[in-house]
Amino acid sequence: MVTGTVMAGAFFGNLADTMKENREYLKAKQGMLQDYMLKAGFQERAKLKEARAERAKLLAEADKFHIDEEAAAVLYSTGQLSSTIGYLKKIEQSEDPDKKINKTGLKRFSEAIVASVPPEKVGAAMKYAFSLGAAEDPSSDKLVEAIHATSLDEYDEAISAFMKTPQTTSAVAPNISVFDINKRALVDLDLTDIAATRKNMERQLAAQLGGQYNAAQDKVIFTNPQAADRIIDRAESEYIKQVTDPITSRSPNIVVDEIVNKVVSLVAAPDLTLRNIADVDFFNTMPQPTIIDPGGPIPSSADQDIIKKNIEL
Repeated sequence: MVTGTVMAGAFFGNLADTMKENREYLKAKQGMLQDYMLKAGFQERAKLKEARAERAKLLAEADKFHIDEEAAAVLYSTGQLSSTIGYLKKIEQSEDPDKKINKTGLKRFSEAIVASVPPEKVGAAMKYAFSLGAAEDPSSDKLVEAIHATSLDEYDEAISAFMKTPQTTSAVAPNISVFDINKRALVDLDLTDIAATRKNMERQLAAQLGGQYNAAQDKVIFTNPQAADRIIDRAESEYIKQVTDPITSRSPNIVVDEIVNKVVSLVAAPDLTLRNIADVDFFNTMPQPTIIDPGGPIPSSADQDIIKKNIEL
């Protein structure tokens, strides 16, 4: 009987010691978890504060450079707003008098960015850029449960649930492909470059347009200067259009080659005159040959001379 009493006393004594150890172990684990949450919370808040400050700065600078709100949000979502602002600030600070920010070009740039993205993604970009912050994370509730657990089983159950709960964020960047931003479109045209390119195309097309290079005058003399000049004017306009496309960067040399080849192919058409080609925007409209009605009235000799001249042109 005495032995049984001693054994029972020892059992409950050991049980009390074990329960005490478990409580102390649980308390220690809960303390470490509280330290982790506190540290992680401060780190997360610091990151969010830094991100918000950087975002606010970028968006304010975009507005200063006349990039509209929607375009800025889209660029922020693709991660390209910072580099774009950096380039514009570099141009702004440049001492080169030929390098100036083109406000009209920036307006076209903003419009092109927004027009190339579906409206729902523009809306998502606005939400992402202007609502960046921390949302309530449902997994954090499980950590709170673990801190207030009264037993190791409750603690382990809460931690297990925390590990299985997916993490969430308040705003996710929409899936928008990065843009091929053409920096030429953001600055004023280099008029020296345009003039040199025009002269280059003029020389390459001299033979096809009935011209001959005059070394003494350093210019091409055309037999039909009116039609030839008009064709060169259209070629120059197309060059400017392509090398200043806001969201398509192209090599100027490749653009010139394509333009020259286009004109050469049109001149080679047997039924087209230079006048036919010059009369239309031949990059978007196919020139049409001059049509003479064989069943019509016989033109006067003066009219015949005009028709003949037009056909030769």
